[in-house]
Amino acid sequence: MQNIIYLATVLLLIKIAYIDHKQKIIPDRLNIIIALLGIFNLIFNFENCKIYIVSCAITFAVFLFIAIITDDGMGGGDIKLFTELALIFGPEIMFIITITFTLAIFVSVPKVLLKRINMKKSIALAPYIFTSSIIVILKNVLIIHGYIN
Repeated sequence: MQNIIYLATVLLLIKIAYIDHKQKIIPDRLNIIIALLGIFNLIFNFENCKIYIVSCAITFAVFLFIAIITDDGMGGGDIKLFTELALIFGPEIMFIITITFTLAIFVSVPKVLLKRINMKKSIALAPYIFTSSIIVILKNVLIIHGYIN
């Protein structure tokens, strides 16, 4: 069942990343579907339910705090997406967050230095969230099938 949830998540993240890249927005209807996948994940992984919910709550609180202190430096769609993904990935959301911002920095800083984008221009995070999620999913699938420890 976990593989089905991962597959559905990847398909939705592809669409979300494309829309965010083009329009700088993550549609609520797609966020709701990701949230429903997270709820299904809680049902199917009931033994880990508490840690997934705690990961979700901490993720939401941290990103909401960041958005407040940076005067909306992070979009609400990104906050919701990270929060919902915490219901699917649990504590591994920290790995996804780390990879996401590392990729965003490595791609954006050269663009700023080459004056291709303005420092104040918003950056679509969903493509980086998608890439990070793929990395974590691949790692999990390889572990499940015994290719890595």
